[in-house]
Amino acid sequence: MNDLTVKKAPLNWLIAGLVLGLIQILAIGIKGPLGVSTQFVIIEAKVIKAAAPQYTEQHPLISKEKYQKLGYGFWLDIGIIVGAAVAAIAVKRFKLQKTTVWWQANHGPGIPKRMITAFLGGFLILLGARFASGCTSGQFASGWAQLSLSVLPFTVGLFGAGMLTAKIFYPKSPDIE
Repeated sequence: MNDLTVKKAPLNWLIAGLVLGLIQILAIGIKGPLGVSTQFVIIEAKVIKAAAPQYTEQHPLISKEKYQKLGYGFWLDIGIIVGAAVAAIAVKRFKLQKTTVWWQANHGPGIPKRMITAFLGGFLILLGARFASGCTSGQFASGWAQLSLSVLPFTVGLFGAGMLTAKIFYPKSPDIE
């Protein structure tokens, strides 16, 4: 196996998807629809309030009470990070890296371009989520768990745009073991 080989997943995708779906349904049943991006706005609002409280009080969005308290979504964000680390350690695949096999196969080992691209991608997805007054993870995951009709065209658009973006940014595939 060379440096540009992708390891096969340790768990069958269907089993992993079913387990994740059941956990999602349970979480929605306990707390209601889930989302991740709002917590970034709340954390930013808290930082801005500490630096410029008068600005925060006059701002039409971050002055609202819901943008001043960390809620369950903050712990959901922490859980996503911790859960991913625990899963990677459990299957002995935890490795700190600055780039991915897919990026290296298509764009070389350069790290600055990768970091700039990752930042811009993250910025654009959060910007879109804020413009839409919602978040893609909440619409996709919570929408399916609630059998929402709006999730159907959203999913087609999400996966269509994802496949197009992958084809543009990653035209070459690395070896898969």
